[in-house]
This record gives sequence, structure tokens and C-alpha cells, in this order.
Amino acid sequence: MIAAVSLGFFGSIFALVGMKCTKVGGSDQSKAKIACLAGMIFILSGLCSMTGCSLYANRITSEFFDPAFIAQK
Repeated sequence: MIAAVSLGFFGSIFALVGMKCTKVGGSDQSKAKIACLAGMIFILSGLCSMTGCSLYANRITSEFFDPAFIAQK
């Protein structure tokens, strides 16, 4: 989840630089490449987030159905 938040932050920065309305980033062609990179970083961030949530849900369900688990259910 920390990796997802970090990648989301950097994706937002790249997306801001890749916008056509900003003066930073160079020509329109380089801005398009930066915006595409931002999109790929957002997808990677989503995959990291989905992986973290899935692993946590797997742990919760395995503890719930484990008869040897003594803590409160």
C-alpha cells in the first residue's frame, strides 16, 4: 500500500507536467510521452493497491476460518 501511494504521488506529478496547459515539459510530443508514462504509473499503482488489499483480505479470511485461531472473531 505504501508503494501504491508513492506511485500515485509520482503519477500525479508526471500527469501535471504532461498536461497541455502547463509550460513545463517541452513540446507537445514530449508532453504526450510524459502523460502516457503517468498513465502507466497510475495503472501500476492500482495493481499494487489491489495486491495489498487482496493479501490483507486473504489473511483475514484465513484467520476467521482457522479453528485454531483463538482471538475474537
